[in-house]
Amino acid sequence: MSFRSLCLFGVASIGLVACTQSPEWTLLYYPDSQTQPSVEQSASFISGYYATIEQCHSKGLGLIRLGGDVGGHYVCGYQCEADGQSLSCQNVISSK
Repeated sequence: MSFRSLCLFGVASIGLVACTQSPEWTLLYYPDSQTQPSVEQSASFISGYYATIEQCHSKGLGLIRLGGDVGGHYVCGYQCEADGQSLSCQNVISSK
């Protein structure tokens, strides 16, 4: 195997590992302060998936800022799984 082939194989392997890592955090964004169902009923409020809690908080704060509504809020759920319309998370952290 040539050096070039070995390098290409190494780069491809790293790319595959990076692509198969699943995000740990799920952003649930509620644009209206009067709307906040339980986490189990929040599957339709999923607004993204993030690798870190910091990324989740940043996106949630950005959505509130973009909405221009002080009533909007979000939660970040750790390792959430959806089963049909039901959502379960191992841990939930409310907006800062």
